[in-house]
Amino acid sequence: MLHPGKTEMWRIRANNTIKRKELLEANLEAMYEVVLSLCDPVLKDQVCYHEDTEDINNKQDTLGLLQCIKKIMYSNGDDDTHMGYKHEVAITNYYKVQQKSFQSIQDYHNQFIAYRKLCGQL
Repeated sequence: MLHPGKTEMWRIRANNTIKRKELLEANLEAMYEVVLSLCDPVLKDQVCYHEDTEDINNKQDTLGLLQCIKKIMYSNGDDDTHMGYKHEVAITNYYKVQQKSFQSIQDYHNQFIAYRKLCGQL
């Protein structure tokens, strides 16, 4: 037979563990949103079209998001296999860039300048 005090202590520990797990999950989701919000519009576009994006978004996987960003950041100049295609897409995006609703003039300007720099680098 279990001691009543031990049973109560077990319940308290179980409740604390559940609360900590819920807090951890909330913090991981918040961290994912913070990392994504710090990306500039061009990088967000590249992340959205990355092959692993759907899986990363479903899991709210911050480390996966950071790995995806790292791949994008370090593959710009190293991978020349699809350079012509990348240049064509960059120019197309440059000409299609429009100010979105609720987007500030400064954000739109920054996005436009980023596309222009990208076209110049390619």
